[in-house]
Amino acid sequence: MLVSKTHDVEVQHLLQQLLQLARSQSPLPCVCLRAVKTHQVKRFEAEVATFSFPLQGTFSYRENGDWVTVNPGEMLVVPNARSLDIEYAPCKVSGEFVALSLSLAEEQLEAARLLLAVPTAKEIGQVAAVSLSELLSPLNRWIQAMTAGIRPLSLHAMVEVVLKLYALGCHGLMRPRDPGLAMRIRRMVSKNPAHLWHAAEIEQQLGFSGATLRRRLAAESTSLRAIITEARVAEALRLLMSSDLPVKTVAGRVGYSSVASFSRQFSERYGVEPSGFR
Repeated sequence: MLVSKTHDVEVQHLLQQLLQLARSQSPLPCVCLRAVKTHQVKRFEAEVATFSFPLQGTFSYRENGDWVTVNPGEMLVVPNARSLDIEYAPCKVSGEFVALSLSLAEEQLEAARLLLAVPTAKEIGQVAAVSLSELLSPLNRWIQAMTAGIRPLSLHAMVEVVLKLYALGCHGLMRPRDPGLAMRIRRMVSKNPAHLWHAAEIEQQLGFSGATLRRRLAAESTSLRAIITEARVAEALRLLMSSDLPVKTVAGRVGYSSVASFSRQFSERYGVEPSGFR
């Protein structure tokens, strides 16, 4: 019982530190998400292994079956790229949803693979909610390194988090990335969503003919136009959730000169108007 109470106090202290980090003005290698209304986003594309910390309010996710809620004091672990439905709900006391979301670098995962020296994971693994009480030491070191601006130490601490999660059964983190062609193009567009992307330019960068590109994307049940749109609205979602930029500015930053066109594409993809995130 004493250990449990001690862990509760330590978890609350960790949450306060994470909240201070989220509200700091320092540039961070993670995204702070904020909302004042409940929002449900359908088919959210997680492109890489991602850790998310709800600090005020709750996350909920649905991959195949029922909704699962992730509360403050837990970390949402998405072990690798996938599509899932998510929902953000503000805290009933503060009226605000606040969370930190971190995308893992391939170098961190590769370092963990080398340290573990285990057979390559073949299963993609399950999305999971993990108690922060299981990760107190490495997360505290990560926060300290982030606060001090010491990037190498923050990367090292997050590798330790990955190792701990593997010990807890999150083996999907060790599955090497095998991005399909659609994902490669999506990442290309995401780096510069405002750019006026043309098929000829993408074909040249990838070294494919137009016919080959269309055939390979059709095999992945998508098209170049759909990928470009999805990459742009995904970046727009990130900007809407992590900044106070007006919708018109967000639209421009992701390549739309027409707010109406942007709003239509966004609502078709996520089931909510972009102005709803304000």
